[in-house]
Amino acid sequence: MTSAPINSTLSRLSRAAAICLLFVLVLPVCAALALALPLTSVFALIGSTLLIEYGAAPVGIALGLPPAYVFFALTSIALGIVLALFGIFDTLGEHSERVKQFLKTAKLRADSSRILSHYGIYGLVPVVLVFGFYFCPPIAWVLGWDRKRSIALILAGYCIASAALILAAAGILAIIFPQVNSP
Repeated sequence: MTSAPINSTLSRLSRAAAICLLFVLVLPVCAALALALPLTSVFALIGSTLLIEYGAAPVGIALGLPPAYVFFALTSIALGIVLALFGIFDTLGEHSERVKQFLKTAKLRADSSRILSHYGIYGLVPVVLVFGFYFCPPIAWVLGWDRKRSIALILAGYCIASAALILAAAGILAIIFPQVNSP
């Protein structure tokens, strides 16, 4: 293997990592600094989001972070992971003949299914609700679905789940600790 493909691969993987860091770490921390939020709570939210995805919404609320910030951070982190995964998969698909052949076969099978080729991409919304954002990019990538539409649907499902959990967590905390919300 010559150095040109290695450099190209490393360059693409570095780009995916940089995009991931921007959305997962830099944007949430900069927003927290601008809002004067405690960084320990912010890092706890980031770590929780990486582990339990939208299930981290109640964690952020319980840590005293504003609901709008929690929603922003969760969405930013999800977008960063999704974009990074697509970048990693694109790099693998470009440099591996076995992966290229696998993708070709998977795309042909998906296109031969009338329902999957027409409505399959919309299945990303329930998949993200049930399995989370780590599962959706591989599915969309293997089946060759439109990248922008896939990302939009993944984030739509993720935002629905995140918003529902933020509202539920804020409501439950207001019931459990009514003195916090009273003037």
